[in-house]
Order: sequence, then C-alpha cells, then structure tokens
Amino acid sequence: MTMFAGKAVLVTGAASGIGKAAAIRFAQEGARVFAADLNAEVVRQLAGDIANGAVAIEVDVASAAANEAMVAAAVHAAGGVDVAFLNAGYLGPMDGLEATDEALFDRHVAINLKGVFLGIKSLLPAMRPGGAVVVTSSTAGLLGLHESPAYSAAKHGVIGLVKSCTPAFAARGVRINAICPGAVATPMIGGEDSGIVAPADLQRVALRDMGSAQHVAELALWLASPAAGYVNGQAHIADAALLSTFVPSEPGP
Repeated sequence: MTMFAGKAVLVTGAASGIGKAAAIRFAQEGARVFAADLNAEVVRQLAGDIANGAVAIEVDVASAAANEAMVAAAVHAAGGVDVAFLNAGYLGPMDGLEATDEALFDRHVAINLKGVFLGIKSLLPAMRPGGAVVVTSSTAGLLGLHESPAYSAAKHGVIGLVKSCTPAFAARGVRINAICPGAVATPMIGGEDSGIVAPADLQRVALRDMGSAQHVAELALWLASPAAGYVNGQAHIADAALLSTFVPSEPGP
C-alpha cells in the first residue's frame, strides 16, 4: 500500500483516537508521518512503532510559536509538507450553558478554533503544490450541541475558517477540507483506542450508531489523496446518518 509513498504528512492530536488511527494509516500507505501532540511521550512511542522515518513533535496547538515550530520541524526534516491533518481538539465538560463559564469558553476557543487558525496560518507557506489539508470539525459544528455550547461554537467556527481559507490554499495548488464526525469511540469520550484493520474489513456502522476512529481516519486519507482532487473547501459529514433525519423524541418545554 503506497498511496502516500514519499509524502510528508503532519498529524496533530496523534497521541490517541482519530489522530492516532490516521497517523498509523498514513504510515501504512507509505507516508513519512510527523506525529504531533501535547503528550510528547506517547507520540514518541507512536513514531517508533510506525517507523518509516516517523518523527514525534510536542505541540500545544493553542500557541502560535508552537505551531510555527511544529511546521518548521517538518520542513527542516522533509523539505515541505504534502498533507496536514489538523485534528487536535478538546471536548471537556458536557454540562450545558449554565455550567459553562468564561474560562471554559476561552479554552474551547483557544484549542478548537484558534488552534486550527494557527495551524492553517503556519502551514500555508510550507505546503507543497498538489498537497491537501484536512481539519477535524464535528457534527456539533453544523447543529447546536446543548451539552457544550462552547465546543459547538468553536467547531462552527472551524468550518467557516476552512471555507474562508480555501482560496489562499488554492492559489498555492493545495486543497483544504473539513470533516464533521458524529459519535466516535475514542479516549476523548471515555472509550479506548481500537486496533487498525485492513480498510476492506471495517464494519458498516448501524444507523446513528457510533463509529471508530479508523472510520474517520479513512475519510481523512481519502480527502488527502489524489482521488479527491475535485473536492475542496467543504465540510464532510461522517455520522452514520445522525443528521439525516429528525430523531423521534419526547416534546420539550
């Protein structure tokens, strides 16, 4: 499997969940992976496991200097970046509006929105023509999430940011798209990282059921590949049809 042979691929949030699954799959497809996360110890282990010249980078995505250093490290080692998957994020408490204070709101914006902006800004001059950027948003970026208004607001912003930055990347021959996952079984929501299987062996997800990190990672790989050359500047939903219909529920107040 060599879909990304010889390509330099940067993945943030690579220590677990969707980012970890994507880092493994990009490496399986021949990429040299730059695995970035705040948890440096875990990504060092991951880089050793996936091999193929993989590099671990410690990054706090809420920091402009850290984003610039992350991209500079990839450029120094590989001469440029072919694919970037900006996936790092924060979920936090899910206790609704009344429990959301200013500090929590600011944390969501700093990591989930500003972190994406800083990553995009740092990547713009480093991306090689023909490359692709994929950004993780959420189905909460398309509809309101009453359990976490701050998370939902930040993820809405991510989609607007991706769409707004599309022309700047297109001028450099680079595509950028967002992914909007529904419920995914990852450590972020208290689950565990599952093993990676051959893509053909991935199980179909039942209607409105929970997907795996690899289901989302495979979409990221496709969006980053030449097969998606006609796909640009859009938000792509992967949610087992969660948002396709009104879900029957008890009437509210």
